Amino acid sequence: MPAPPCFGTVVRVDATPRWARRDDGWWAGVAAALAVAVGLLTAVAIRGNISLTDDHVVKPGPARVEALAASLLFASALLARRRWPRFPTVAVVVCAYVPAAVLMRWQHIEGTMFLIVIALSYVAITEADERTRLAVGASGVALPALIDYHIRYTWGWPYWMMGIAFAWLSATQTRRFRELVVALEATRSQLTEQAVFTERRRIASELHDLVGHSLTTVLLFLTGARRRVHEDPAVAEDALREAEDISRRSLAEIRRSVGGLRRDHEPSDLWPAPGVSDIPRLVEQACSAGCEVGLEVNGNLDQVDAVTGLAVCRVVQESLANAVKHAPGAAVVVRVGVDERRIGVDVVDQGGSRSAAASAAGGVGLIGMRERVETLGGTLQAGPEPGGWRVRAVLPREPPVR
Repeated sequence: MPAPPCFGTVVRVDATPRWARRDDGWWAGVAAALAVAVGLLTAVAIRGNISLTDDHVVKPGPARVEALAASLLFASALLARRRWPRFPTVAVVVCAYVPAAVLMRWQHIEGTMFLIVIALSYVAITEADERTRLAVGASGVALPALIDYHIRYTWGWPYWMMGIAFAWLSATQTRRFRELVVALEATRSQLTEQAVFTERRRIASELHDLVGHSLTTVLLFLTGARRRVHEDPAVAEDALREAEDISRRSLAEIRRSVGGLRRDHEPSDLWPAPGVSDIPRLVEQACSAGCEVGLEVNGNLDQVDAVTGLAVCRVVQESLANAVKHAPGAAVVVRVGVDERRIGVDVVDQGGSRSAAASAAGGVGLIGMRERVETLGGTLQAGPEPGGWRVRAVLPREPPVR
């Protein structure tokens, strides 16, 4: 069984007929081919002398030539329109309507009436100006009645009017279908670009949360080791060992994140995603790095959805990294509360009068946290409070179904 596509892969299901994506030149070629076919079939269908009146007899030979000439004239106009898109629409219509009307009026050759159907349909599909389309359609539908007004014998002009009207409506629907295909193609392109942008932003936020926190913690251990390397080598060695362990875990998480985007990884090969159960480990790391961090948990963390738990874990991770970076040595309290519907997390540090501009300078941590929380239907507030800084996020215990 082939492996399923990874997240972010665009699977294109294209059920659009090819003719719906053809340009106007293609339609002109099709119409020209149909016009020639009409001329040939009409010439073949003409047999024997046709007596219109006592003094007017249509001979098959000249009638065949006239039918072919009319079809070729209209086909030439269509090919000219295909070669030069600015070739007037009126000229194309005249080359179809006038020969068909004349041959029907004087020679009683009904076959060439199909040229009217082709011309009207072609204009309805390709013409951009709505008034031109309406004028061509109305005149084409009315033309059989105008011809009958000058004919002294009976022919099926009402049926021709209905047939031409039906062709006009069908061509109009085809035009709308083409416009819909163009709109859908544009929408699909926009959605693809939006999906790629959203995925890039998600990956950037994930890597920022992971790498930023890990490097900040490792830097604290390295700084402590550097200061103690001469005074207390054993403590310095322990700090270096802790920095090494954190670096390994961070590298494993980076591999897990990158592996989740690849096709050649089975689910069993991937490391489990972080969740609320990792919050005590984050607090322990911060404490090992010399920070004073307290943790308060109310409720059962096992009931939290994995996606929501990942968001909560990242909020705590980024908040601790910001506290260590902008308020080193300050006491930090992490509070996590879970009830039947929501989960809330508070991270408060006593870092003095730290400004929002200072905390967010040069980074996108707060922006990434807010986007992550709001995507799951939650809210996030971050800002100074008397004597310190506070980050509070509230999320639904289970993410909304999308």
